[in-house]
Amino acid sequence: MKSMFKIENGIIHGSSYATLLRTVEFITWRLNEDSGEYWMKFHVPSGKEIRIKVNEEDLRSILNDWAEYELKLELGDEDELDY
Repeated sequence: MKSMFKIENGIIHGSSYATLLRTVEFITWRLNEDSGEYWMKFHVPSGKEIRIKVNEEDLRSILNDWAEYELKLELGDEDELDY
């Protein structure tokens, strides 16, 4: 899968969006079990969302860049609620 984003100098951008990572209030994601891709949403102060599709490696990389340290994520937690 070709990346839909690039991170440079604290800015995440793609073909139709750009925002400073430090302005993202929180990030949510969901696994698309059919494709194996993660659907990520970046929630910004204006109430808007930026949505991208990424693989697991990119998901972890983006979250680490955003948090400014390496997060120890356990993806696929069996105790998580699924809607």
